[in-house]
Amino acid sequence: MKTLKHLLFALAVVICFSMTASAQKEGDKKPPPKEGKPPVIVVEPKDKKPKDEKPKDDKKKPQAFIFYFRNE
Repeated sequence: MKTLKHLLFALAVVICFSMTASAQKEGDKKPPPKEGKPPVIVVEPKDKKPKDEKPKDDKKKPQAFIFYFRNE
């Protein structure tokens, strides 16, 4: 039984190493870009729309009230 565990462990290690090696394998490389002008992206200017301005309240908010109840 102990030998079987060792064999299965060795098999798992070999499979993991082979999967790791295949993941690092360099596949089809893309050809280098052609020499010349690089592609240019033209960005259209955005129209600046004024935000809906809300009237500012110059009045301050009333302070919070705290009620104390005394039991005598």
